[in-house]
Amino acid sequence: MRPKDIKQNVNNMIVFKDMFDQLADVYDELNINDKATRYYAEWVRKADIQQLTQFTDKENIYLHLLGFVKHHYFARQDSLVDALMKSVTSTLHKASSKQAEHERSVKEERDKAIHELSKSHKSISKLAKEIISIVESVSATPNEKYHKIEELVFDYQKNDEIDYSLLEDLDNQLRKESKNHTYYQLLESLSLRLQLKATPIVRALNFDSTSKAKDLLEAVDHFQESEGNVGKSPPIKFLSKQDRANVERNDFSIPLYKCLLFIYISKAIKSGDLNLAYSYRFRSIQDYMIDKEYWEARKYQILRECNLLEYIDGEAYLAGLKLGLHEKYKVVNKHLADGINTSLTFKDGRVSRVSTPKTDFQEESFIADALSQDGYIPILQLLKEVNQVCQFTADFKHLSPKNVKMKPKEETLMAGILAKGCNIGLGKLASISAGIQEHTLHNTVNWFFSLENIRKANNRIVDAIHNLKLSSAYLKDPEVLHSSSDGRKVNVDVDCLHANHSYKYFGKDKGVTIYTFIDEKQSLFHNSVFSASDREAPYVIDGLLQNEVTDLRQVHSTDTHGYTEQIFAVSHFLGIAFAPRLANIGNQQIYSFSARKTFYDKGYRLLPSRPVSKNQILDHWDDILRFIATIKMKQATASQLFKRLSSYSKEHPLYRALKEFGRVIKSQFILTYFDDEDLRQQIQKQLNRVELSNRFSRAVFFDNDQAFQEGVLADQEVATACKLLLQNSIILWNYLYLSDLVADTSDPDDRRDLIESISQGSVITWKHVNLRGEYDFRRKASNDARFDMDKIRSIKL
Repeated sequence: MRPKDIKQNVNNMIVFKDMFDQLADVYDELNINDKATRYYAEWVRKADIQQLTQFTDKENIYLHLLGFVKHHYFARQDSLVDALMKSVTSTLHKASSKQAEHERSVKEERDKAIHELSKSHKSISKLAKEIISIVESVSATPNEKYHKIEELVFDYQKNDEIDYSLLEDLDNQLRKESKNHTYYQLLESLSLRLQLKATPIVRALNFDSTSKAKDLLEAVDHFQESEGNVGKSPPIKFLSKQDRANVERNDFSIPLYKCLLFIYISKAIKSGDLNLAYSYRFRSIQDYMIDKEYWEARKYQILRECNLLEYIDGEAYLAGLKLGLHEKYKVVNKHLADGINTSLTFKDGRVSRVSTPKTDFQEESFIADALSQDGYIPILQLLKEVNQVCQFTADFKHLSPKNVKMKPKEETLMAGILAKGCNIGLGKLASISAGIQEHTLHNTVNWFFSLENIRKANNRIVDAIHNLKLSSAYLKDPEVLHSSSDGRKVNVDVDCLHANHSYKYFGKDKGVTIYTFIDEKQSLFHNSVFSASDREAPYVIDGLLQNEVTDLRQVHSTDTHGYTEQIFAVSHFLGIAFAPRLANIGNQQIYSFSARKTFYDKGYRLLPSRPVSKNQILDHWDDILRFIATIKMKQATASQLFKRLSSYSKEHPLYRALKEFGRVIKSQFILTYFDDEDLRQQIQKQLNRVELSNRFSRAVFFDNDQAFQEGVLADQEVATACKLLLQNSIILWNYLYLSDLVADTSDPDDRRDLIESISQGSVITWKHVNLRGEYDFRRKASNDARFDMDKIRSIKL
């Protein structure tokens, strides 16, 4: 983002800040939560003045406008922090890059100096030996020795070819590098460019005065009060000893001070040591959780509503886990000793290899051919046929409660779904289609395509898939639903604050991650969009809580990117068995409640690394339950909480407690994984499905080189939700077609064989669907020619 764009954004934010400050008492009284704030703001954004003034109740108008002002103040504060962090990161990368470049440029000179130093050492060493030889001579008199030594030194000085200037340069360079002067000089040289971006941002941000970083807050207050003119004696207590020494070297360096100040602010916001007072994403962790006083007053009621009462006694619950985990060690090690489990290979006391037979998962199967036997089906026809079955368009309701009975044409809704979900764009789809007006399409998408509406429609399709008996043919266990999730990197073609560089995935461009969830019945029940630089793990729980269409016991798998020990902990409290495919799983540490020696003395091969810290878990048991209840009550998303907790420079006590508890659950899983071949195969099979769904995603999101044309996160989420709806529509249609085949097969043996063939393949297939429209080759009249060739040929250049 350019400095002038940042200044404009700051000015826009200040407009909302001034209004918010004037209405501070009203906001304190109303206490509008984040969800309501976003709803009111979205309504105002979509409305025009006439629609806004149509409310008969003026208080309703004020409520919507209050939400709009608050939302824009919070969101713009967050955007400015994003811009600050990106600017700081860019400066640090440039400094590191230039330092590496400097290192390369001086390497040749340094090598020459070292060569001269070596020559000097050898020459002096030779001189010293000759002097010692003269001194130790018994045949020469002291006077002769003196004259010989004098002559030797004179010859040495006369013939000395060593370039001492190189040695002096080397000495200066080493002294410089020992204090990292080069790096600080680079930061100083880059400071002005950073100041142009960071100064207006830091002056405009509203920091929480209760933040932990008091010394840094003092420096920030001084910077804001002085409007960036910090002078020669600003607060420096926040700086490290080395940073302070470099700032104060050769008089006080204001450019270096400012550069370091911005770096410290960025790092402190990330770490949670410095919080914003008004923000969606950068407040204190306690602001996101259930209020402590409210929790203490209603704890039993909250736990009951969240189905968490079984965990109320932490000591008793851990005692039960201890029995189960230690029994698991006993059983798994017995299977190894008795030769029942032959899948593990050991090296240096660790599991070096886990052998697992290939799964029966087949992408290319009978299903694709069966679905193609009637030729291609146009995607619009497919959507209409699916809508006849489950009426998913009924969930596209007008954002305004007053207009909730308004209903656009089914075709217009489907045009919007295709324009967004196939990445075609509204304008382009309207221009290449018949029967659709661009204004009507834009208005429909504006008022009916909220993320909530699209997700409800998607859930309706997922529900229809689950209710089909044929979908149960894919269940390994009729009582269990296994799901999985995985991320896919997608380019962004426009300016986007949450898009990041990744040469591996985007080359020189920027992109984001689309994270998708699929279950064993092959319904895609959730997806989300986030920065490509974010870890996938914090978003796993968000998706699992969206799976509201199943009452079956849940197992969920990810690859290593979706795993942390905290995810093991939280998924356990949610009643979901987390079963990731971990790279180099034999190198993972496993734990117990007793000392390693206890198990070693029993002759076990699989041994715990150490006991878990039971006290660390129990000391924060109440906070763990409050954390889980916050997620279950949807007061904050798991990703919000995890990202805030994990950002702390020193691990937050609650984060450490969750990690320690998660180690118990992880240990249970790894021992089971080592011992259960069926589980390992099922994990692999389910991850194959989500990888196939990602290829399916690329095929559906085909236009504009599969790159987002929207830079705002909310618009990207709408587009991916529409894409998911298209994918699920194709999957449901495939199920319906195959169900027809099964119903029309009267012979019991033939029907059983048909169902067996279907269950061994995948309904995630799309080659029979025409996603790109139809071509019209009907002959046109001769006078319909578009170009006048005679006129074109007559052009003179």
